[in-house]
Amino acid sequence: MGATSALLALAAVGCSAADPSDDFSDEPLGTDAQEVRAGTPGGGVGTVEIGGCTGTLIGVHMILTAAHCFDDDLGSALSGTVFTKVSYAHAGGTWSCMTGPPANAKCDMDRGVFVHRYQQGWDAKYDLAVVFTNQMADSFRNVTASDAADGFYTGSLSPAEPYRLYGRGYNHPDGTGNGVMRYMDDSLNWVGERHFVTDAGYDRVCSGDSGSPYFLRDAGGPTKWTFGIHSNRDDSGDACADEGDKFRGMRLTPFRASQINDYRADRGLPSCVHPSSSSPDFWVCQ
Repeated sequence: MGATSALLALAAVGCSAADPSDDFSDEPLGTDAQEVRAGTPGGGVGTVEIGGCTGTLIGVHMILTAAHCFDDDLGSALSGTVFTKVSYAHAGGTWSCMTGPPANAKCDMDRGVFVHRYQQGWDAKYDLAVVFTNQMADSFRNVTASDAADGFYTGSLSPAEPYRLYGRGYNHPDGTGNGVMRYMDDSLNWVGERHFVTDAGYDRVCSGDSGSPYFLRDAGGPTKWTFGIHSNRDDSGDACADEGDKFRGMRLTPFRASQINDYRADRGLPSCVHPSSSSPDFWVCQ
């Protein structure tokens, strides 16, 4: 994004209307196996299934996901060991267990991972969790750096920023195709300092998409740079958002990057860094 367009985007954010989702309560997307509906099968971009949620592998040592995914496991605690299944999506239905065998399928048993998170609950402004292996400075199993997302982006966003959202889901309201990683393309409706709002089309978001990554998407297509984490939606009373319902994501910002690096330091890992001095809004991690 050029300097002029970046300034225009920032100006637009500064002058934007109030959060259009303020009239609905924070409703967790939940951890049931009911997810992105009618999305296109895909993977190989760092997306993972973690417990009943979705996350993003950044480097080979950590996963970004939503803090509220661990409310049941951690209670009010903001860090600790959680026993769960963590599986990498090579393609829509092709998986590897990231905590041990099997290498060619989803995990068949819960194993310990270590979670740092910013909050208990599902306020979209603070819904960040960073997941590591249970061993200090260890890497996840059955994945390589080329399997991970390129990194994360903390720069300005247009109020109508195009994105690609991944989630472990099904392609029909009756649940057929459950357990397949899928994606949908759309654009944001509103951008705030810490979170953003978008709405649901037919490829809508359902329970289980908590923690899903929003990837930047430009004229050249989708990238492997994530700028946000899926958090919560309008409480329509259904497992899926209704068409036109609003849902929120947490922005990855420079302050969030500093938190991520603090969590990494606690686990004996090097900080995420900028790939070059000319890319101060992008972060890569070992």
